[in-house]
Amino acid sequence: MLVLLQIALLCAVLMVWNKASADTTIFTFYKESHGTWYIDLPDYPGPKGNLAMVAGADDMLDYLAKGGNRVTVEMSEQPFSGALAMEQTRLGEPGGGAYYKPRNHSIQSVWLCDVTLFALGKFPEKIYFRAVE
Repeated sequence: MLVLLQIALLCAVLMVWNKASADTTIFTFYKESHGTWYIDLPDYPGPKGNLAMVAGADDMLDYLAKGGNRVTVEMSEQPFSGALAMEQTRLGEPGGGAYYKPRNHSIQSVWLCDVTLFALGKFPEKIYFRAVE
C-alpha cells in the first residue's frame, strides 16, 4: 500500500512539473557584430529587419546576455523561479506593438513589435522571463 501511495505522489509531482514546464516558452536571441539584437525565428515569414530588438528590448538582452552576443530566454505569463517581470503599459496602434515596464529594474521601458504576435500569439499583460544558463 505504501508503494502505491509513493507512486501516486510521484505521478502527481510529475504532472505539476510538466504543466509548469509547458507554460514556458524558450526563445534564442543573437547580437550581430554591428550591435543589433535579433530573435531567432526561422519560420517567420517576414523580412529579417522585423526581427530586430530595439527600443529597450536590446538593453534588456544586453543585461540578460551579460556581455555575450547570444542568450536563450525562458518566458511565461505566469511567475516562475528566478524570473524577472514586465507589465504592459500600453498597446500601440495597429502595427505599433506594445510597451512594457520592467518591474524592479533600471530599464524604464521595453517596446515589443508585432513579431510578438507571431511568436506568442498575443501581447500578454505580464511577461515573466529569465536567461537560461
